[in-house]
Amino acid sequence: MKKKYNIYKNKCVLFLKKTLVIGKKKRGINADKKLIFSLNKSKMPNWDQLKYISHFLSRQERKIIQLCVVVILISLAFLSVFFYRDHIKLAPARGGSYTEVLTGSPKFINPLYDSINTVDSDIVSLVYSGLLKKNKDSELVPDLAEKFEISEDQRVYTFYLKKNIYWHDDSPFTANDVFFTFKAIDDVEYKSPLKSSFDGVEIQRTEDDGVIKFILNEPYAAFLELLTVGILPSEIWQQIPPKAANLADLNLKPIGTGPYKFKSLTKDKAGNIKSYELEVNKKYFGSRPYIENIVFKFAPSFEDGLTMLADGRAEGIDFLPKEYEERVAAKDTYNHYYLSQPQFTALFFNQNKLGALSDKRIKQALAYSIDKQTITASLPHARFIDSAILPMFKDYFNDDIDKYGFNLKKAEDLLDNAGWGKIKVEEIKNNEGSEAEGGEGSTEEQKPEIEAGTWRKKGGEFLTVNITTVKQADTVKTAKLIKESWEKLNIKVNLNVIPAQQIQGEIIKPRNYQILLYGIILGSDPDQYPFWHSSQIGPSGLNLANYNNKTADALLEDGRITNNKEIRQEKYKEFQKIIAQDLPAIFLYSQRYSYLNSNKIKGFDTSNITVPSDRFNNITNWYIKTRKKIVW
Repeated sequence: MKKKYNIYKNKCVLFLKKTLVIGKKKRGINADKKLIFSLNKSKMPNWDQLKYISHFLSRQERKIIQLCVVVILISLAFLSVFFYRDHIKLAPARGGSYTEVLTGSPKFINPLYDSINTVDSDIVSLVYSGLLKKNKDSELVPDLAEKFEISEDQRVYTFYLKKNIYWHDDSPFTANDVFFTFKAIDDVEYKSPLKSSFDGVEIQRTEDDGVIKFILNEPYAAFLELLTVGILPSEIWQQIPPKAANLADLNLKPIGTGPYKFKSLTKDKAGNIKSYELEVNKKYFGSRPYIENIVFKFAPSFEDGLTMLADGRAEGIDFLPKEYEERVAAKDTYNHYYLSQPQFTALFFNQNKLGALSDKRIKQALAYSIDKQTITASLPHARFIDSAILPMFKDYFNDDIDKYGFNLKKAEDLLDNAGWGKIKVEEIKNNEGSEAEGGEGSTEEQKPEIEAGTWRKKGGEFLTVNITTVKQADTVKTAKLIKESWEKLNIKVNLNVIPAQQIQGEIIKPRNYQILLYGIILGSDPDQYPFWHSSQIGPSGLNLANYNNKTADALLEDGRITNNKEIRQEKYKEFQKIIAQDLPAIFLYSQRYSYLNSNKIKGFDTSNITVPSDRFNNITNWYIKTRKKIVW
């Protein structure tokens, strides 16, 4: 029993000793902790401490940690790449300058007059703003107007103007400016070519200075298309007598509300404007443009324009005919755009000078003998057409009409049935075997009515037609192809080529032609009233065929006075059928607009235009410089 007691006693003593030792160690550890924390308040080790961590790790632990660090670094690298790819984007930045050649020269940088000169229109489109404007898709959208309303009878258009808009001279834009501009258009003393477009339109200001009303005598579905005209600052222009408006210095140094404003111009010793610089309007009410400066330089011809490109004096050109495309140096430094436009070229038959063409069978024979595919293959970016309304107006275009595809046999049969037989004409020789030209042995009776060859004749008349066209490469080339085609039918063709500067005054206004080969630009609305309604016959109208059909007139009238799309579709499709049957013109082709600019220009996003200046419709989105930004 005593022995067991001693064993138990010894165990208790041993336990107490161990407890005392452990207690001392713990007190020592706690003391060490207190000492360490007194030197470093943070519970996390600092870098100097971490440098010694390897002394406390085994070799295996060190390898595991090293592997983890490598995996983490690789993961971070991949995450960085993916983040940069998905969230770091190049965005437009402000700055840079762009120089473009315009073919021609500026005269009236004024919305009242710019429609007669494409150079003026180009600059006006950047300097001035209208109530409405075209976007990159050629759709009408508000510009100076906040919104507009159309009355139920479609005769009253009410526009609510935006506020806090300023002219380039920092004066405020008001409804008075809109009122003045349209009154000036209607004033005969200003001699604006836009006047006829606004005949029968009354403009009113309301008590609210931000509201303008247009009141029409009768509904006109395409009226909104007219309201893209630039607005003039009334306070400045009211100081200039209307009769002297075309002499004002403001015509070359304009003040508008557009995205760019006039900066400077340079002239040569003869007084011709050589360059014209615009700078960004920093107070523009819309999206401020990225490109700071636009410089225009002027060339009298495409040839000179290409020389300026080659010399590095310009970075783009307003229009590039196909025959010049291969002559562009360093093609890879340019963007080349082909823009769809509502334009067509046709042979217009002057109804007042038809002669033998008054027999519709003759006109049909002429139409069947033209190979439109051959013509379009020889022209830049052209497609052949059969109707006055183009396929681009897909909701109004009628493909179910009489068409005149290439068919020489049918053309021959039509001429034969019309009684125009083939006659062989021999040359008349004098006694010496040479052609008689008024020499000895020749008389007036001996001279042939037509040169030697096989021609069509009916009674005492040879079948002769006269084509008149403007002196432009594409139309002259087309006219020669048509002449060859018609002469294969044994029809005598006389070709009259007129310089561009004379075509309007000497040929078109007096309707001094039998057949006119000419291109016309339509509006962005399918309305064909200006080109085919009988009221448009005469020097001031655009009815180039002098076409007069009461049924067609009624359809055109009904189509333009309603905004009901279904009614307009019905009227215009029926109109196309009548035109195809009457054949007052042979519709040939429509061409796309060829535009060239430097590939440093980014953001160009226009595919359809109505007039050449529409290529600038989205110029506020063009940019040269870029910056990086995070996109989530």
